[in-house]
Amino acid sequence: MSILEKIDSQTCALRLKNDWMKIYTCPVPTSDFLSFVCIATIDAPQSAVLSLLYDIEAAPEWVWKTREMRLLKELSEEEGRIVYQLVSAPWPVSDREIITRSQGYIDPETSEVFIKIECKADYLPKDSRYVRVPQVEGAWNILPIDENRCRVVFRLHIEPGGEIPSWLANIAVIDTPYHTMVNLREMVKREKYRTPVEAPFKKSSKEVIQNYENFITG
Repeated sequence: MSILEKIDSQTCALRLKNDWMKIYTCPVPTSDFLSFVCIATIDAPQSAVLSLLYDIEAAPEWVWKTREMRLLKELSEEEGRIVYQLVSAPWPVSDREIITRSQGYIDPETSEVFIKIECKADYLPKDSRYVRVPQVEGAWNILPIDENRCRVVFRLHIEPGGEIPSWLANIAVIDTPYHTMVNLREMVKREKYRTPVEAPFKKSSKEVIQNYENFITG
């Protein structure tokens, strides 16, 4: 069972709430580092959000603390894509490099899109300048509300590796979803994201992991 399915909403804490976004932090079994669940209503079509997510090179403009993101390998519809991400860390902490495989699914009945993110830490040789993140698990769920609005659910858990104390990382854990979602909300207004992408999402309702309903209604 994935971490996304293990998270119990009753153990999570609401850390931020405004008129369009909520952020929770949640304990993860066997980890000292908190995960987060971010729920946002975006005034843009689902297709615009997907176009932005698929635009890997634009990530430094909106994904919090991201210095670089690039596509390492485009895999098949069954396998997704391998992505490299370099994340800035405050001095004297070393910057982190993250390698993940992202795989997309779409529910043919509801049109909900689910993008699963899993760690591929050993995909490339390590760079001595950075710390390779040893464990990542996360997901995006994008649900159409109507033609011009969608709900975005962003969940993530990271074991950052290196010498970062968990208490320090946990204090700042909501910065990533907050700033990322605020930036996403503005980025999707750009003309370039009005054109839907032809992303190779696998049609499968059973592989769309949800488990976020209590966060929406809470």
